[in-house]
Amino acid sequence: MRLETMRRMCASWSLALIFTALLLLADRAGAQVPEPDDTLLITATIPYQGEVGSGSAYVYLGGSHPSLTNPVIIIEGFDIDNTMGWEYLYTTMNQEGLIETLSTRGFDAVVLDFTDATDYIQRNSFVAVELIEHVNSVIQPFASIAIVGASMGGLVGRYALAYMEDQGLNHNVRTFISFDAPHKGANIPLGIQYWVKFFSIESDDAAAMLASLQTPAPRQMLAYYFTDPPESTPGCDPLFTQLQADLAAVGGYPALPRKVAVANGSGNMSDQGFSPGDQLILYEYSSLIVDIIGNVWAVPDGGGQVIFDGVLNRIWPFPDDYLQVYVSGTLPYDGAPGGTRASMAQMDSTEAPYGDVIALHDNHCFIPTISALDLDTGDLFYDIAGDPILLAHTPFDTVYFPVENEEHIAITPESAVWFLSELERGLFASVPGEEALPPVARLHRNSPNPFTVSTTVHFSLGESAHVRLEVFDVSGRRVATLIDALLPAGRGNAVWKGEDSHGSQVAPGVYFCSLVTANCSESVKMLLLR
Repeated sequence: MRLETMRRMCASWSLALIFTALLLLADRAGAQVPEPDDTLLITATIPYQGEVGSGSAYVYLGGSHPSLTNPVIIIEGFDIDNTMGWEYLYTTMNQEGLIETLSTRGFDAVVLDFTDATDYIQRNSFVAVELIEHVNSVIQPFASIAIVGASMGGLVGRYALAYMEDQGLNHNVRTFISFDAPHKGANIPLGIQYWVKFFSIESDDAAAMLASLQTPAPRQMLAYYFTDPPESTPGCDPLFTQLQADLAAVGGYPALPRKVAVANGSGNMSDQGFSPGDQLILYEYSSLIVDIIGNVWAVPDGGGQVIFDGVLNRIWPFPDDYLQVYVSGTLPYDGAPGGTRASMAQMDSTEAPYGDVIALHDNHCFIPTISALDLDTGDLFYDIAGDPILLAHTPFDTVYFPVENEEHIAITPESAVWFLSELERGLFASVPGEEALPPVARLHRNSPNPFTVSTTVHFSLGESAHVRLEVFDVSGRRVATLIDALLPAGRGNAVWKGEDSHGSQVAPGVYFCSLVTANCSESVKMLLLR
């Protein structure tokens, strides 16, 4: 009888809800969702490990288009129980009215929903390949495709496009936007992973969540993954390493599209409101019949400490269960700058029949900013906004990031402008032969390039902004400052004569011209000849 009571107690914690909150967006029910114009059933023809994936692609035509004309393929992220359908995906991507704005501007949304989003990322990438080829078969020859990969969808889109180029397949994609995707790994606090594992002893819900955590996709994405028995020096699952190897085997990234990264994490080194090693969850209950402990701490920064302490102490004759997890040498993932999840707050708000689960902090880092931008650094607190040649340290052609941490896959008024700017790039012109003025800062190619005497750097601003336009050498040393001022919206340029800040001629070679505003950093490579 006591064991059954414990089962009901743990089940009533609704761990399914807790872990759904970790990996999905908050429910935005109640919005008016239009019906898709068509639903395509997609089955891959390329297998991964002997099996093929499948999915549904919901088509939402823009403007008065009778058929696909100007498609934007949106690839879904991780779906822990494969319940996300058209309504959920539409509502998620229509934050700030983004999909409807795209529709009024003549874009067709094609939203890819995997049959099993917990499956291998490579297998679902081949579903994306199949969809890309289908879309290309029905649009006009002069049309092109844009792709937005949200969260895990960014990895799916990246692998799909790189694979197509590696195999000589024409994807016809002009722009690939990776939206808060875990290129260097995602993070669920390791202590919470062990919390779920520990309580799975008694709860069917916890056991189901543990099984979901053990599916391929989470194992491929989490930078720290629990083990049984626990390891004192945690790391990733072997499937994480295999995915990185498979990406490298096809070139890492596609070379042909313009590659854009949008992060929800701060570029200004903002943490999540707690320090490495701080306690995140306090849960202790004691009575005559049962003692329960389920305490969680953030991983430390290089030192060693306990991150989970669990006790289920039942009255005789039922056995007791204990688990204490000690780790050392970890990086401070839990509090790092990044797109957030309110996982601890969700645990706190879930009513427990015995005692009270107390969240000492609400949010944790889910997608570190350096992961979303795939920066070539292991420093989770890297000064991104202060890097004058940021694009020299990422495979992306341009990157966007907020000042403060935001919820993972949150679209804000600011980021909606970023998406629209990039999706419209190369499609619309204010005058024949001239690209439209973007709503954000943009650095264009310098001319001439290469050059011997001087070169002109061109840029455009969609709104007034403080602009730093600087020249750096390949070591990152600032050579010259061309502009450091508040400028009005419009087009501008600056001339660099191959001189340093003292007016002396610099040596021939490769230089970077960097344009930096509060939220955007772009660079162009310049070759100086003598």
